[in-house]
Amino acid sequence: MLIDLHTHSTASDGSFSPEELIDYALEIGVDIIALCDHDTTAGLNSFLQYSNTKTLKAIPGVELSATWKKGNCHIVGLGVSDNYAPLESVLQQIRDSRDNRNELIIRKLNELGIAISLDTVEALAGGDVVARPHIARIMLQRGYVSSVQEAFDKYLAKGAPAYIDRYRLDPEKAVALLKEAGALPVLAHPSQLQLPNERIDSLVEKLKPYGLAGIEVYTPYTDDNDIAPYCAIADRYGLFISGGSDFHGESKPDHYLGYYRKETPIPIKGTKSILKILNCPV
Repeated sequence: MLIDLHTHSTASDGSFSPEELIDYALEIGVDIIALCDHDTTAGLNSFLQYSNTKTLKAIPGVELSATWKKGNCHIVGLGVSDNYAPLESVLQQIRDSRDNRNELIIRKLNELGIAISLDTVEALAGGDVVARPHIARIMLQRGYVSSVQEAFDKYLAKGAPAYIDRYRLDPEKAVALLKEAGALPVLAHPSQLQLPNERIDSLVEKLKPYGLAGIEVYTPYTDDNDIAPYCAIADRYGLFISGGSDFHGESKPDHYLGYYRKETPIPIKGTKSILKILNCPV
């Protein structure tokens, strides 16, 4: 049995449509899958409707980027409602901010001699969310970089020449909003916080009163030596353990659906408690 509680579709910056994501999951034997697109629930309706005709269990989700000085702080909401008005209002505000940022990024890239247009990027994206991975893919197609990762490292990552920040919620507000929307808020890929484990512990302690319900332990970003400490943090604060590939398709080719390492599946045993709360048979 394979599970994956963190994936993306063309509704944000993935390369598979929600329906294609489900078909691919079935093809490789994934039984439980959560769609957690960045800052949008636009793909959830088709994701859930299509899954009703299939044999796997589909979980609606969303991923919010929170304010963070170094690294990234992302909160996933599993089991989210796609029609909770306060959440949808904030998501629209975030997307509007992202759109403004994209224009500025393209302008900076043009000044650096990279001749791409926003229209081309939007045509590639084809969904509600146009994001840096779409810009990186156009840069790759045009031969300006040799990989999506190189585009980020040289131009698009925080601190790089074409980086522009955007509107984000504070972590506490992101967690509280997702809880209000009926979701289980989960701290995604904690290693990307770029904090020592004792400071991750302190962050979890801070977020717990706002409704933090889980922590992603099994992710492609997690060093094997961090798995036990992350599990200990979850146990200390009564959090569920989650896991996901952060599957995007083309833009993250080394992320494998259903696996947190190339040949290591996301474990059922470790994530059994959160699956039970999400009404997933295991």
